[in-house]
Amino acid sequence: MDDQMLPDQVAIVTGIGPGMGRSIALAFAREGAHVVLAARRKERCDAVADEVRALGRVALVVPTDISVPEQCDALVDVALDRFGRVDVFVQNGHHPGDFTAAVDADLASWHEIMDINFFGAVKLVQRVVPAMAARGGGRIILVNSGAMLSSPPTLGAYAASKAALGSLVRTLSNEIASSGVLVNGVTLGPVQGENYVGHMPGETEEEKAAAAEERGRALPLGHIPTPDECAGAVLFFASALSASITGQHLAVNGGQWVS
Repeated sequence: MDDQMLPDQVAIVTGIGPGMGRSIALAFAREGAHVVLAARRKERCDAVADEVRALGRVALVVPTDISVPEQCDALVDVALDRFGRVDVFVQNGHHPGDFTAAVDADLASWHEIMDINFFGAVKLVQRVVPAMAARGGGRIILVNSGAMLSSPPTLGAYAASKAALGSLVRTLSNEIASSGVLVNGVTLGPVQGENYVGHMPGETEEEKAAAAEERGRALPLGHIPTPDECAGAVLFFASALSASITGQHLAVNGGQWVS
C-alpha cells in the first residue's frame, strides 16, 4: 500500500511476548514491514509470527537469548541471509530486575541483569550497525524505562542497566550520525499486561487487577498505557516521520512525570 509507513522494510524485534513485543511486531507488519522475531521462548514467537503472516508479511522466528553473544550474532545473520538487509532494529527484550536492596544484592544477579538489559543491546547494535551503514542508514530503537531516572527501591540493578541503555542511545547517536543510522529510545512507565499486574499488591488476580486499575486512575490521562499505545511511539521512530530525530528519548507513561 502506498500509504504504509514501512513498506517492504525489514525489522528485527526482540523480547517477543504477549505485551510490547507482540504489539511492536504487529504495528510494523500492518505498516508493511517483514519482521524477524526474537525471544527465548520459541512458542511466543511462533504465535506472533502467525499473526504477522496473517497480515501478509514475512515473519522469521529466531529463538534468542540476548545475553549470549553468539546468539545475538546468529539473530542478525538470519535476517541478513534471508533479506539482505536490516532497516529497523528494536531492542525490547529485558530482565525485570531482582527486587533486592542494593546493599543486600548478589553481584551475580547484577551481572545477569546488565548482560540482558545493557550488554545484549550493545552486542546487537555492534552487529547491526555496519549492515545498516553499508546501505546508507537505518533505525535503532532501544526500549527503556522511567526507572533510568527514578531509581525505585530494590530495583538498583534494573535502574542502573536502564540508565546505561539511555547513555548508549545518546553516545551511539552521536558516533554514527554521519552513517544515516538514527538511534532513539522509548522510555516507558507502567504498561498494561500480565507483567505489570503481577507486581501489584493483593492476594488474588482480582485484587491485583483492581490495584493496577486504581494506579492507572491516578495518572494524568486516567489509565495505564496499553502495549499498542506504547508501540505507536516505536513505530514513529521507525518511520520517516522521525527523519531528523536522533539521540532522543520519548516518554510514554500516561503523563506520569508531570503529575
